[in-house]
Amino acid sequence: MYVIGISSGIKHGHHDGAAVLLRDGELIAAAEEERFTLAKHARGELPRGAIDFCLKQAGITIRDVDYICSPLKTYVNYTQRLTEYFKYQFGHSPKIELYDHHLCHAASSFYGSGFPEATVICFDFSGDSSSGVVVHAKGNDFRELTRFGRHNSLGLYYGMLTQYLGYQMTNDEYKVMGLSSYGSPRYLEQFATILRPEGLSYELDGALDKRLRDKEIYTSDFSTRQERIFTEKLEDLLGPRRIRGQALDQRFTDIAASGQKQLEVIATHVTRAAIKASGCADLCLAGGVSLNCKMNMEIAAEPSVGKLYVPPVPHDAGVALGAAMLKCAEAGHKIAPLTHAYWGPEYSNDVIRSTLDKIGARYELVDDPATRCVTDLVEQKTVGWFQGRMEYGPRALGNRSIIADPRSADMKDRINVTIKYREEFRPFCPSVLFERQADYFEDTFDAPFMVVTFPVNESVKQKIPAVVHVDGTARLQSVHPETNPLYSRLIGEFAKASSVPMLINTSLNVNEQPTVNSPLEALHTYFCSGLDVLFLGPYRLSKSN
Repeated sequence: MYVIGISSGIKHGHHDGAAVLLRDGELIAAAEEERFTLAKHARGELPRGAIDFCLKQAGITIRDVDYICSPLKTYVNYTQRLTEYFKYQFGHSPKIELYDHHLCHAASSFYGSGFPEATVICFDFSGDSSSGVVVHAKGNDFRELTRFGRHNSLGLYYGMLTQYLGYQMTNDEYKVMGLSSYGSPRYLEQFATILRPEGLSYELDGALDKRLRDKEIYTSDFSTRQERIFTEKLEDLLGPRRIRGQALDQRFTDIAASGQKQLEVIATHVTRAAIKASGCADLCLAGGVSLNCKMNMEIAAEPSVGKLYVPPVPHDAGVALGAAMLKCAEAGHKIAPLTHAYWGPEYSNDVIRSTLDKIGARYELVDDPATRCVTDLVEQKTVGWFQGRMEYGPRALGNRSIIADPRSADMKDRINVTIKYREEFRPFCPSVLFERQADYFEDTFDAPFMVVTFPVNESVKQKIPAVVHVDGTARLQSVHPETNPLYSRLIGEFAKASSVPMLINTSLNVNEQPTVNSPLEALHTYFCSGLDVLFLGPYRLSKSN
């Protein structure tokens, strides 16, 4: 049985479109639509490019697919619209099955975890008329414990904070998270009135929501995500908002810290209550808010939590996976745990070389990219690393990455300023050999998807300054030879040369562009940035020799 899961949709304003393909419950291919359209988040797009890739990867046509599965179960006429869309775009429509948005999130995390039983919490912006759910999952049984209302939304709360600080909601929340570590939570008293714990849930002050106050104007989701979503009451509480482009002062930084801290307070409160209600300590997180790795660190440190799993796609690209998993589970197929994220396109050496020759690039063929790359890294060069299948999810995990030496104190600023073209306060993450991560980080567990932050051991902070955030933490990626042999070997060879078993790792792109998919996109990023070296498979390009 072939099942395609999709996310995003026809409705304007939806984002993070993706497609996945499962065969009898086994994941074959998965990718986000932005990597094909080159428009970040692929807003308002059905994932035609990602669907085409999935079919090509499996060597099948749309007529071989048994089901198209999607969230948006509550949307009127959505089945008919999807049927007509597939008939128009592909010449045929498989059967359409719709599921609840947040149960799709929950399924993507629970089945991906491999846990036999778990408490699953989804913190999201909105979908299918609600903003999240808490379930007790066991086998294929999902028992709903509570559901968060559409306007009682942690995603909405953080979107308001993001807009207040002069950034774009549903795009720049990670900037607020990074900025928060530079401030002091001296506005916590004000935020405690904005967002309050309430039983198994929480309560967001509805008087802050412009959609609720001005219902006659805003009869649906905001169309551009650029319109103001908070009322003047937020400025009454916190003072004047930051205008886009205005210099950041300490007040705004402290507001970011306070808003982030209150999110952590509420998330850990819900976690404690949910585990008490379910009786199960093992926890799975999902929903867009679960990309907040600082929040995830606090949840992991909560004493009531046993094991924690956060998938590589907790945001809306992940509901494609969850929808397909739910259908396969219904059909009696076993779903394997999601231990890595390398499910996207890959390119043969012949295709890479053809691209290089077409643009007239100067390059060399190297026998062992890992060994040659270590020499570049030790020489303090910044390296684009393009290998194997593209990652599914927003994090580059060693196949579409920019890598560098974490021992260089100035490397963070160098990459931010000359390559990524982004704010100087933005941190970078370490990819670290799993068996060595406890030597450098506290309270560690397997974290292969770069979605949880960990404290850095005090004794080693001076060894790896480029990956230590201002608050003394790092969002690490646990690297395993079983799931990425080449990248693991590269880090191992670098450890031999430097005595440090990790690398700086950030996505191979420049600011506000999607992570690259194809060799041509990697070359564009290389030539349009300050990258020193690019490895495309076994081919090496260098600006210095």
